Amino acid sequence: MKGGATVALTLCLLAGCAGERWSYTKRGLTPAGLDRDLAACRKQAQRPYTFALKQSRRVDQKALNRCMEQKGYTAHPDVSVSGR
Repeated sequence: MKGGATVALTLCLLAGCAGERWSYTKRGLTPAGLDRDLAACRKQAQRPYTFALKQSRRVDQKALNRCMEQKGYTAHPDVSVSGR
């Protein structure tokens, strides 16, 4: 029974680490502008009371995407990373 619980916990942790990645496009986009806007939106989309092993997991992805779209970006899942 103990081994099954360990396997289940491990699978849950791995599933949490395999989150979907997103890309953002915008006309006239510069790397510095993207970095600046992403940093501002990540700060705005933080969920400080959410448990996560990595700080990037504390970001509410929907809120981040809304913020970026308000700045003129188009948000879309990055299919090149997920191997689809």
